[in-house]
Amino acid sequence: MVQRQRKCSDRLMVFDVGGVFIALDAEKRRVALEAGGRWRADAAPCQDLLEINRKFRLGQIAEDPYLNAVCAIYGLPVEPVLAAETALLAGVLDEMVAYVRELRSRYRVVCLSNTQALHWRHVIDEMLGQDLFDATYLSHEMGMEKPSDDIYLALQRREDVRPEQILFVDDTLENVNTARRLGWHAIHHDDARRTIATIEHWLAGDVPRRGLS
Repeated sequence: MVQRQRKCSDRLMVFDVGGVFIALDAEKRRVALEAGGRWRADAAPCQDLLEINRKFRLGQIAEDPYLNAVCAIYGLPVEPVLAAETALLAGVLDEMVAYVRELRSRYRVVCLSNTQALHWRHVIDEMLGQDLFDATYLSHEMGMEKPSDDIYLALQRREDVRPEQILFVDDTLENVNTARRLGWHAIHHDDARRTIATIEHWLAGDVPRRGLS
């Protein structure tokens, strides 16, 4: 977790990562997994796979046991499984990244992300870099994930802010609804220009909480 650093403003800007700064492409991941093994285009995720993904996302298992389990499920060696993991992370959404780099010069900016160690390492090392956020709140490090209340409340406690000081941006409506229920200002992100305009209106005091998209 990045060390805490106070900005002059009492506003806290909280952003999801996947779908906001990083484009996600589940189809590219599927194609990568079809390179060999037992995977089929019409295969539904098995319960074992869903459970191993959840445990890894919550930091309940380490990287090597995760990879061993996934390789066994798909009938693949480790290399194509690793390729599939990074194939999901399809590219950087430059407009939002550029805006938040500028925003960070004025306000404290943190991320709140459901992620796992393999994805996060690739995001930081190869895509966004180390300096986009003042702090990172990650499901695999905290042992909790959105949309459960506990991860939002843990962030709020660690940042030592009131709910009304927080602006939250996420592309998943369920996550946005939890934030709103807890008293955070929240934007359901689906378009960079619209999100940026809404943030700027809120910072200017022009948009009440219920008016955020």
